[in-house]
Amino acid sequence: MKKIVSLLALVVAFSSCQEDIQTNTPAFQANFNNAPWRADYATVSIGESGAMTLTAYTEYETIVLKSSSADLGTYIFGTDNTANFASYYFDSPELSKSYDSRVYSGPAFKLSAIQNVGTGYTDNAAGAQTTGGSGSGLRVATRTTNGAVTSITLVSRGNGYRAGDLITIVGGNNNAKFKVVNVQQSNGEITITEALEGKYTGKFKFNVVDELGEVVTFSEGWFYKVPLSTF
Repeated sequence: MKKIVSLLALVVAFSSCQEDIQTNTPAFQANFNNAPWRADYATVSIGESGAMTLTAYTEYETIVLKSSSADLGTYIFGTDNTANFASYYFDSPELSKSYDSRVYSGPAFKLSAIQNVGTGYTDNAAGAQTTGGSGSGLRVATRTTNGAVTSITLVSRGNGYRAGDLITIVGGNNNAKFKVVNVQQSNGEITITEALEGKYTGKFKFNVVDELGEVVTFSEGWFYKVPLSTF
């Protein structure tokens, strides 16, 4: 009975959140280190190349989310493609802090699809060892077909990796490869789900890091009908 009550409460809370953001137009909100956060104002700008910049403000804070295009789709942060980039700034009379999704060394977070399927491999559900890249300790479970690695699942993130690292899976003929897309301290994505009459809707999440390695997290982020800037 308690589980049912908890589930009903969760459904009501989620529905209320969805209704709340859609009755405040435009809206931009998220969980900031697991606490509710809402922008006072948000706007979109489109560059000459078609890249989009979504900026949200409170009195002392600014979030900037950049995507390489304003087209519908998902754009990944924390990679070596700086056209997709997240930043968070806090600037008050007492304190100034700056965080962004720079390429940073750390545990692997998102992995690419297989770059080279390799030969001679067998399934390894426990997690195959890997070599290469700038870190160590990364392990992946493998699924294979006729000796070729067809898919991988992260088992151990390791440490010291950087976005773009090319990793080799140990086993078979040691020739199956994939890449580290981003790392635990610097990652995330923005998804544009609607672009209608100059107003943009979607969702986002990200971890960003400062020069000392401190991380802040924005999760379960939504933006709703944020308008193009008129400036």
